[in-house]
Amino acid sequence: MIIKVIRRSRQFFRAIFSKMEPVDHAFVSQHLNEVEKQLFYNMDRAVQKHCVNVARTAMQMAESASEMNLPLLTKGALLHDIGKTRGSLTIIDRVIYVILHKISPRLVETMAQPRAGLLLARFRNSFHVHLTHGATGAVIARETGLNEDLIYLLKNHHNKKLANSSRELLTLFQADEVN
Repeated sequence: MIIKVIRRSRQFFRAIFSKMEPVDHAFVSQHLNEVEKQLFYNMDRAVQKHCVNVARTAMQMAESASEMNLPLLTKGALLHDIGKTRGSLTIIDRVIYVILHKISPRLVETMAQPRAGLLLARFRNSFHVHLTHGATGAVIARETGLNEDLIYLLKNHHNKKLANSSRELLTLFQADEVN
C-alpha cells in the first residue's frame, strides 16, 4: 500500500512539473509518423510526458522479451492516452479521479453518469473522459486511419481481462501502471 502511495505521489509531482525536453521530442519524432505526431501533440504536456515515460519503460521491459513487435508497442505507448483529448482534464481532476477510483470504482462510474446531479457536475466530464479514454482513443485512431493492431492496444490498455491477450498489450499495461 505504501509503495502505491509513493508511486502515485511521484506521478502527481511529475505531472505538475512535467516538461517535454528536446530529447523527448526527438524520441517522439523517431517513433511516430507525421499523422501520429499530430495526435500525440494534441495531448496536454503532462500527458505527453507520461506517454514518453510509458514508452521508454515499455521498451526497457521488452528488451528481454522475444517475439515482441517493438514498433507497435512504442507507438501504442506514445499514443495510449489520445482519448483524453476529447474533454477537459485538470491535474486536480486526475488526482481526485485516481483517489476515488481506488476507493470505489463504482462511485466513479456513478459520478460519470449524466444523472449524477449538479453537485457532481464539476467532475462528471473528467470522470467520463478517464473511464472512456481507451475506447475514445480507438475511435480517434480509426478515424485517422491507424492500423488495427495499434487501435487494439489503445482501446484495451486498461483492460485487465485482456492484458494477457498479446505481449504488447501486457507490456503496455504494465508500463502504464508503473508510470
